[in-house]
Amino acid sequence: MAAAIAALLASGTGPASADDGPGIGRLSARADRLMREASNAVAAHEKARDAVREGERRLADVARRQAAEQRRLDALRATLGRQARSEYQGASGLGTMLPLLTSSSPQRALDATVRASRGDRAARQLTDRVTESRDRVADRRAESARLVKGLKAQEKRRSAARDDIEAKLAKAEAEVRRARARVLAAGPMPTGGGNCARGDVGGHERAGKGRTWVKPVSHATLSAGFGSGGHLWAHTHTGQDFAVPTGTPVRAVGAGTVEYVGCGDGFGNQVVLRHADGYYTQYAHLSRIGVSTGDHLDAGEVLGLSGATGNVSGPHLHFEVRITPQFGSAIDPLPWLRARGVGV
Repeated sequence: MAAAIAALLASGTGPASADDGPGIGRLSARADRLMREASNAVAAHEKARDAVREGERRLADVARRQAAEQRRLDALRATLGRQARSEYQGASGLGTMLPLLTSSSPQRALDATVRASRGDRAARQLTDRVTESRDRVADRRAESARLVKGLKAQEKRRSAARDDIEAKLAKAEAEVRRARARVLAAGPMPTGGGNCARGDVGGHERAGKGRTWVKPVSHATLSAGFGSGGHLWAHTHTGQDFAVPTGTPVRAVGAGTVEYVGCGDGFGNQVVLRHADGYYTQYAHLSRIGVSTGDHLDAGEVLGLSGATGNVSGPHLHFEVRITPQFGSAIDPLPWLRARGVGV
């Protein structure tokens, strides 16, 4: 179902894509509502993911503190064991009475008794520290167990949010198909732009070798941003536009597998990649496509050339980050890139 909704945009009745113009028909009220609900589910998904990341950070911190406390406890126990062995071997079980019984000098015997008494206090203090350290280790373990339980709950929420997104978008797609059938019955439909131009894109050389994440295009000016409004979009902009001349190499921002390659709708020539972390990235309005569905790309590898196919006012790259491969599950791409060390 990857990009199935976007593929229907050529009919003029599908959900308006990020770059559909006013000439493209609006989707039905029900499909529109489902798309908005899916958008809310995307927000819930990202909130749960953020909570998971924070929980993982806290769990790692607790684990470090638990390990440090365990090392301290082991050292205290070793010290206590050495002291116990020393007292047993040296005093033969007589404790502080031994210096008084064996000394020829009352003063020296008294001094020895004081020192022994101090030793007993030190031993008691050491024992107390062992007990306190043991309790702290137990507290860290209990805290870890609570965090793990919380992480499992957040992961469950995130999974439910993703399922909700996919279900709502699937229903919206069904609504679009029904609307398309109605238009077909009424008469001819307008067609979208895009010529599915495939071929050589200048090789698959990489940019930013050694880096896990890179910019989709180099030396670009940011134009329309995520969530911005305008006459070119049915609702708000679902991606980030990079203003670049036609023919600029477009690169995979991270390693991934080509999920979808298409053309002929508001996005024109487009590629959607699936990344290992569960996110998808879309590259639209390409003048030429250099990959096929199923291809694996490394970060920085060229997948196509920028252009002006589809509904555009000029050449640029439309870049999206999605929760699912479907249109309607996009999130703001700039914070997503920055979180991965990509300065844009």
